[in-house]
Amino acid sequence: MLIDIARSEILKEESLNNLFLSANLKDIQESCKILNTDFYLDSFNYFPITKKNKTFLQLFKRQDENSIDHFYTEEFYKNLIDKKNQFKLIKDSFVLGSSPADNYFSNLMHYLPRIFFINEKKINIVIHRNLSNKFRNFINIVCQTRGIDISFSFVDDNFYNFENCSIPEFFNINKSIKILKFFLDKILLNVKVPEFRSKIYIRREEANYRKILNEADLIDKLRKQEFEIINPHHFEILEQMKIFSNAEIIISPHGSNLSNIIFCKKGTKIIEISPDFNNNYEKNISSKFKDIANILSLDFKVIKADTVDVEKHSDVAKKYIHPKILDNSSYYKNMILKISEIEELINNL
Repeated sequence: MLIDIARSEILKEESLNNLFLSANLKDIQESCKILNTDFYLDSFNYFPITKKNKTFLQLFKRQDENSIDHFYTEEFYKNLIDKKNQFKLIKDSFVLGSSPADNYFSNLMHYLPRIFFINEKKINIVIHRNLSNKFRNFINIVCQTRGIDISFSFVDDNFYNFENCSIPEFFNINKSIKILKFFLDKILLNVKVPEFRSKIYIRREEANYRKILNEADLIDKLRKQEFEIINPHHFEILEQMKIFSNAEIIISPHGSNLSNIIFCKKGTKIIEISPDFNNNYEKNISSKFKDIANILSLDFKVIKADTVDVEKHSDVAKKYIHPKILDNSSYYKNMILKISEIEELINNL
């Protein structure tokens, strides 16, 4: 069976403490423990297991509440022992990781902050093959500004054998925001974007879920109120962040693009159009942008919309999400906003 080691126990035992490097950001007084050894790792949870069957739940459990209880079952342990010699080998790399479903919120909030604890000037970074070219380019730009020469290795949906590799701990949302803002606010000062109005509406027209089916009615009314209608897919990631940082009012359907509110000015009005999330497992989903807004003193409101079943679920959703959740969760539906809600929304701006 796998053995979990608490954070407090690492310092007490020299053999465990020697497995970790400590990296510090003195300017913002933040630190990071980095496991630096041989380990097995899956490309979904990025939960490392040392060759001596040690795990570190407090360090490598993401805040998005993915369950990893199955790692501590006899069935999992037996399967690991039986198959570990078949795992593909990766050497001498830094495991940044990325969402296997290429979710922008996860890529930005859970994975990217760990890159700022790289001290080497040349390094190979491990990411999931599904990470978009746009986000890969973003990582390259971030590393270039820090004088780091990087290359990529890619993992697919599987377990891997890592030798002489390192993987940093995951952070809570408060710490991630603090790190991202410290580094990216400086980069954004030099990012140029077209001069948009201070009031913007963010579309989800390319998304598979939570599109507003009567969006044309909403856009027509917002344009009369001098809103800029923006499709984030037309902009690079740093440009998207810059657009959010310049805005005074942002209206958007619930979705990962709202992650960029971390770059908004204090007091910016954020209006999220969202379905009702009624299941217990949706609580973390429903509150994540409100929680970010509270941390950053943004003026956050939610407008509720009715849900409509989608005709066909995306291949990515079917691959990673349980069918019962796909059928029941409002997260995997589209929305219709009542005309009266549209009018009320406009009148209360």
